[in-house]
Amino acid sequence: MQLKICVRLASATFGVLLLLMQFNAAAETAKIPWQMFRGDIRHTGQSDYTGGQTNALKWSYKIETRVTSSPSVGRDGVIYFGSIDGRLYAVNPDGSTKWAFQVGNEITASPAIGEDGTIYIGCRDKKMYAITPEGKSKWTYAVGGIILSSAAITNDTLYFGSDDKNLYALSLDGVLKWKYTAKSNITASPTVWTDGTIYLFETSGALHALSPDGIEKWMKRVGSGVYHSYSSPSIGADGVVYVGTDNGRLVAVKPDGIIKWYVNTGKAVHGTPAVAKDGTVIFGSYNGFVYAVNPDCKLKWSFKTNNWVESSPTIDGNGTVYIGSSDGKLYAISADGVLLWSFQTKDAIESSPAIGPDGTIYIGSNDYHLYAIGSSQQTSPPPLFEK
Repeated sequence: MQLKICVRLASATFGVLLLLMQFNAAAETAKIPWQMFRGDIRHTGQSDYTGGQTNALKWSYKIETRVTSSPSVGRDGVIYFGSIDGRLYAVNPDGSTKWAFQVGNEITASPAIGEDGTIYIGCRDKKMYAITPEGKSKWTYAVGGIILSSAAITNDTLYFGSDDKNLYALSLDGVLKWKYTAKSNITASPTVWTDGTIYLFETSGALHALSPDGIEKWMKRVGSGVYHSYSSPSIGADGVVYVGTDNGRLVAVKPDGIIKWYVNTGKAVHGTPAVAKDGTVIFGSYNGFVYAVNPDCKLKWSFKTNNWVESSPTIDGNGTVYIGSSDGKLYAISADGVLLWSFQTKDAIESSPAIGPDGTIYIGSNDYHLYAIGSSQQTSPPPLFEK
């Protein structure tokens, strides 16, 4: 299916080198493979790791209800995900239970992981939880509405929205820094640009740009909003913001708030668009298609699934796209739009995939399972550390 027409970056001795290497290693921090919803603070959906090369099932983890929360993956390979049963689960890389933490209501948001390993998760009981890597409560912060918004985390701040129409900025010890009140509910995850600008999409369809201290820079209505915690803005390397809307549009907005272009799929775009390293924007639609659109708004390719797509795409280090569909399948699609493999679950997939450090793809299904899929071999492993 074709989209409708687009509307319009002296030598040193061995001893000195060794000392420099030791200093740099001490200064660097081990990478968190999949830190938060969409992997990173810009919500690009990118991973440095090469994902599973086959649809081989490594293991599945069964709970008593649907898994719509998208998983996150810690430095040690532990997988964290929430559930409709009101628990945050920590699962070891071999599929065994590390722990389960009970909260007061359903969890549909995705966890965010701090540099110290603390896990942050919002809940329908109107609380944000901070949980230690050992599964103990660190603190809770109560707000005035349910929390569907997945938290976005920086080195010193946690951002999340609520049905009380507020975007909250908390310190990592649970103290309010500021809050911003929108006109309607905030179910999407906020996104943060390199200069500290926070982008917020509210359910009325208004996209906001806020300064690091919570002052509005601009607001742009881009279409009807999406009352769903999975749909959030993402940011390209050039600062262009991409967001999907309930009236079927994928909208590209310049950093100054001017609409650059939009495409119309004819059906709701509930997933968060991914942005590849070359700037290609990839997203799914309720019309059942996955689209790849170049930064100039030209269609690169489209791929048809067998039902509506709410899952958000993940892109591995080779450019392979992984995305779920309500037809119950996880699809692996090449950077050129060709099907590489698929994995069939027993119910719709609303969860979005995460990639572990060994290339395993983790995704939840409405069939009550979290799945670990794909071979663990990588053709070009990324560095273990990053600055």
